[in-house]
Amino acid sequence: MKKLNRRKGYSKWLRPLSVMLLLTIALAATASMAIAQPAEVVVRIEVADRTDATIASAAREALQQTLLLRSGDRDLLTHATISAALSNALSQLSLYQFEQTEGRTRFVAHIDPEVIDNLIRESNGTMWTASRPPVLLWLVVDDIGGRRFGNTDIEQPLWSAMSETFDSLGVDLRRPLYDLSDTLLLSPQTLWNAEFGPILEAAERYGMTHLLIGKLIRLSSGGTIAEWRYRDTTTEQSVSVQAVSKKAVIEPAIALVMAEMRRQYAVALTQQSAQEVLRVRIRNVISREDYRAVTEAMNSLPTLDRVRPVAVEGDTLTLELTGAGDAETLSRLMTPLARLTWIEDDLGTDKGVVLRWESL
Repeated sequence: MKKLNRRKGYSKWLRPLSVMLLLTIALAATASMAIAQPAEVVVRIEVADRTDATIASAAREALQQTLLLRSGDRDLLTHATISAALSNALSQLSLYQFEQTEGRTRFVAHIDPEVIDNLIRESNGTMWTASRPPVLLWLVVDDIGGRRFGNTDIEQPLWSAMSETFDSLGVDLRRPLYDLSDTLLLSPQTLWNAEFGPILEAAERYGMTHLLIGKLIRLSSGGTIAEWRYRDTTTEQSVSVQAVSKKAVIEPAIALVMAEMRRQYAVALTQQSAQEVLRVRIRNVISREDYRAVTEAMNSLPTLDRVRPVAVEGDTLTLELTGAGDAETLSRLMTPLARLTWIEDDLGTDKGVVLRWESL
């Protein structure tokens, strides 16, 4: 009986020890663990022929599209590093080919995401995190017939141009239905007056908090006066313009929204951040399965060049991350990782970043 009790007693301290040994073995096996690379980006460009000039032009367009979609920053294209890469875009592709679809020829470019990240980093640009939300666009028009919702065929070209531009910059622009449910809460005058109480209530059905409201005044001369107001949970900004062309009307709205979206949902990729090491302590890592899940979660984050386990103390796993730069960048990158919780009380201390793993 005593012998049996002794074994039970041993098992109480052997169990955590065995876990520690397993974690130690895992640490040794993965001490040089590198980030898994995402799949290549594939871009298709419709072309008229297969001449050298067409190939060079299509390669440039494919590389430019990928850079804009990744960064959301059109100013990036003016940087010397990016200009040089675009001038010799074919050399930046890992592969290109042609395909025939319904009698049309398309240039198919394969681009390594690491090439894009390196170009953005060398130009001190930004990269989107995975958590950016959609933007809901409400339009109201004042024309010869009075004030009305901007949901007619007349506004379709404007909507299409705005939607395509936002898509190309990595932001999803959506528009309401303007159906009975909307009109019970809103009127054109409500939108015109920017009465955000009913506007926010109407937006709730779409599950969106980032709102863009456009007030358009059609002039007899053919021009348009536009006031664009952007609002989310933290900010409200507006800009006005008088213009003749469709592009000139929508450009201030695009610039307004993209600047704020990048401020909130993009991270800086700098050459300095690529070299900086950020130490992260993750609590509640109590099994080998937890360890594996934590390291896989960290490996899934973009921009990180390396995830290196350095210590296990009790239920706390310590990692060193290269490529995140600072705690704020890591916080933005981590948003999709629901099982990792940020412990706010330890921010700004000399202990580094402290997180908690939520076991299943």
